[in-house]
Amino acid sequence: MSENLLSLVNELSQLASSYVPSTGHDAASLAPKAALVNLSKKIMYSLMDPGMMVQAHSLQMAELVSVRTLLDFKVFEKMPAEEGKTISAKELSEVSGVQDVLLERLLRPLVASGFITQSPEDGSYGCTKFSQAYTSFPGMFFTLMFDHFLQPMTDLPKYLAKHGAVEPTSFYVNPYSDYHNASDSGLTTWEIMSKDPEKLKTFQLGLKMGDNLVPVIGYYDFNQLALTEEELQTNPDRAALVDIGGGVGNTVKKVLDEYKELTPKNVVLQDQKEIIAMAEKEKIAPEGIKLMEHDFWTEQPVKGAKAYYFRRVFHDYSDELCAKALNQIIPAMVQDSRILIADMLIPEIMTDKEAHTAALDVACMVMGGKERTEADFRKLFDSVGLEVVKIHRAPEVAAGVVEGKLKPVNEANGTNGTNGP
Repeated sequence: MSENLLSLVNELSQLASSYVPSTGHDAASLAPKAALVNLSKKIMYSLMDPGMMVQAHSLQMAELVSVRTLLDFKVFEKMPAEEGKTISAKELSEVSGVQDVLLERLLRPLVASGFITQSPEDGSYGCTKFSQAYTSFPGMFFTLMFDHFLQPMTDLPKYLAKHGAVEPTSFYVNPYSDYHNASDSGLTTWEIMSKDPEKLKTFQLGLKMGDNLVPVIGYYDFNQLALTEEELQTNPDRAALVDIGGGVGNTVKKVLDEYKELTPKNVVLQDQKEIIAMAEKEKIAPEGIKLMEHDFWTEQPVKGAKAYYFRRVFHDYSDELCAKALNQIIPAMVQDSRILIADMLIPEIMTDKEAHTAALDVACMVMGGKERTEADFRKLFDSVGLEVVKIHRAPEVAAGVVEGKLKPVNEANGTNGTNGP
């Protein structure tokens, strides 16, 4: 053990000596910092015994509950933001409305974890970069993860005992619906969530925090979808890109801003009726794009497009439901049409670097969805008669675009090899 520990410490020393602090939040800026953190964890785990791991897990549980509770009472916002300044439990109680005794008990785990500080002289409390950050978007994302994923997931053992030890795949019966006593209601996860407008708002705001997990630009060349003069002469109404479930147009705007060979008039943005109404009102999508109401569980109305694009959609659904969505598009495809699925790509062998993908996959499980490996996508595509052309991996993050096409026509029976319904 001592040799391994010394080796890890030497490696940490070398990384630390070449480390240049950065305030950037892009993957390239975060990579050196993440390497140091992961190596530090290895050193810590090499020293811990099993009893210490139990203590660490226990503290994490208390920390999560304390943070979530104190966010509701805006306690972190009431703490002085200036470095070095502190506030007593009594003062914090007066400005937050939380009983001082309760406040102290909730703050103790956060001092122990380093989330906040406590003065050794008078016991007053000070903020850190973590507690300060949680007064804005990071706090919203944490609230999203706690309310919509952690709470239902704590009942997973009970759910599996009731429904069987298999992965949840239903959009109607899953840990989320069970937690809300709605598995017999016939309501989807989104419909259950919509019953609490405040929680739905938190969910939607929190999702924005995770948007950079699947970058839009920089690794798939959307310019290759631009229609040539010859193609336009043959079919002037052909779509170059159909963004399915594309929301109000944030993604397609980024695509068109970056890839100038694509023209808005050849791009279609599809989503549910109420979302398209929002898109028309907010006018985020570039002028000229065709806005179209469409439910992707029904037949794709845009025939022969060059590409049908889903970004951060498939992880919400099981393999069975994703196959159903693909089967609504396949009849609309021609031989040079492409399916583009932009989503996270879980590594086949998990490492510290991609640990967040494992966490988010378990979160997706709550609602019957899943994050996928490259092999998972290949299996999914094959099940409906598609083949993977290429996996376009985003730099520095565990995400990419899975590009698929129709399998070659089987001359014996005139089909493209589709196995799906």
